[in-house]
Amino acid sequence: MKQTFVFAGLLLASTWVFAALPVPSEIPKEGDCPLDYLAKGSQCIPAANAKFAFVKFQNCPEGYIEQGNYCVATAEAKLAIRRAAMSCPSGFESVGNYCISEK
Repeated sequence: MKQTFVFAGLLLASTWVFAALPVPSEIPKEGDCPLDYLAKGSQCIPAANAKFAFVKFQNCPEGYIEQGNYCVATAEAKLAIRRAAMSCPSGFESVGNYCISEK
């Protein structure tokens, strides 16, 4: 019984982490599309099992894996956006070329 409770808690925790990320959406096609995305013209369209992904700018941030020209979220990923200014928006911290959600 105790093992079932621990597993359910881990499942809920991992679901919660992904809930903080946006739903996968179309991304610009830069070479081959990441796994679970389909090429359609100049876009990569997410399939049912796709994870949140974006076109990488230099190295991918922690919690993301590199797939060609893309960074694809793992279970540990926090929302990452490209840092376009000297500072990040409120609720984000600057890490390399990205702003990473503090939540």
